[in-house]
Amino acid sequence: MTEWDEYKTIFHSLQEDILVTKTDGTIVKVSEGTGAVYDVKSDDLIGKSVYDLEKQGLFTPLATPMVVEKKERVTFVQTVAGGKKLLVTALPVFDDDKKLVRVVSYSHDVTELMEIKAGMEEMTEEMERVRKELDQLKQQNEGDFIAKSELMRKIIATANQVAGVDVNVLLLGESGVGKSEVAKMIHEKSERAVGPFIEVNCGAIPDSLFEAELFGYESGSFTGATKGGKKGFAEMADGGTLFLDEVGELTLSNQVKVLKLIQNKCFYKVGGRQEINADFRLISATNNRLKESVEKKLFREDLYFRLNVVPITIPPLRERKEDIVPLIQYALDVFTKRYKRKRTLSREVLLDLTELEWRGNVRELTNLIERLVVTSHTSIILPEDLPDNYKREDTSYSKMNNFQESLPKTLERVEKEKLQKARLEYKTTTRMAEVLGISQPSVVRKMKKYRIK
Repeated sequence: MTEWDEYKTIFHSLQEDILVTKTDGTIVKVSEGTGAVYDVKSDDLIGKSVYDLEKQGLFTPLATPMVVEKKERVTFVQTVAGGKKLLVTALPVFDDDKKLVRVVSYSHDVTELMEIKAGMEEMTEEMERVRKELDQLKQQNEGDFIAKSELMRKIIATANQVAGVDVNVLLLGESGVGKSEVAKMIHEKSERAVGPFIEVNCGAIPDSLFEAELFGYESGSFTGATKGGKKGFAEMADGGTLFLDEVGELTLSNQVKVLKLIQNKCFYKVGGRQEINADFRLISATNNRLKESVEKKLFREDLYFRLNVVPITIPPLRERKEDIVPLIQYALDVFTKRYKRKRTLSREVLLDLTELEWRGNVRELTNLIERLVVTSHTSIILPEDLPDNYKREDTSYSKMNNFQESLPKTLERVEKEKLQKARLEYKTTTRMAEVLGISQPSVVRKMKKYRIK
């Protein structure tokens, strides 16, 4: 085998895209792998000008003029026919007189890497947009309470309005919607903010101990009583707010005790003879339908009217989907800082989570985000990291065949869901219009109709 044959064999055995041109752009040598990259026969490239090939759309930009101008190694991204992206490195070849005579270039297909990079940049921009919105919401709202949806904005407006007066407030809504957070917000906006906020879970206290826990007891008043006695929740709330959570769980006998406390704002400790006055603001909450409980004689009507001076119903998360992404981002920020783990959600996971019903509401959402931050193995949380019961299932058939819903309602629901997905996926209404096949003004009008931000 001659020396030239050996060189030629080595050159072609690399199976890489290697291309050699003269300084005028004429191709003089190519490897066998070059043709596969540009979807042509390698031999057909010999003798052709890279400038002509660029005009034909085979690849752009060109390596040769860059090296001729700079007379040094250059690296850049080149686009080839079909949209593929190549990372090209080109080097100058000089003769013995230091004159540039050849340009040698080689490349690697980075299409997939570029797509991943673009996706990551877009996702980063979207998460940054959400983070900025979240910061604005924190400034507009109270404390850590997130409210992007119109429904929750109205709740906050009502809460702010009643915070300034000592009126009894009854918070209604499913478990996990944020009743405790609203109660704390009302307290913090009231003139009693400097006083204590005493939260009592009425459903967690045994019936036999409720009176002692609420009113306190004197030393030796019953077997097992703490020496020196104990203050009750009502006395501890003096000057502040008494929050009776799960008030619908009270037995009828304990309802009487609460009613007397509300009416008189005074009480006796268990085993005590001295009347104690307590100046507190009362906020109650329940996930029960108290009106129905009153009708069934399970809840006292007089107590119901005492509690229900200003009712505030907090809607479930499934009825205020605009709040889901800000809540996710807020929870993500909290738990990544708490556990010192850098985590972000992939776009697929974010879309999947916005589709869920969230029967456990905000509490379920925050629990899931905490779990994902702790259990995921990479910085980007992927669909496979989701617990099985949170992975998306195709429910389109069951939804479309729900004949309890009218056709106009179904069409509106589908239209709203489509717009919400597009809003998460794309940054501009112009791009949304392109993918949805409607005009940009139509997108703006429909987003306004469905209150999509």
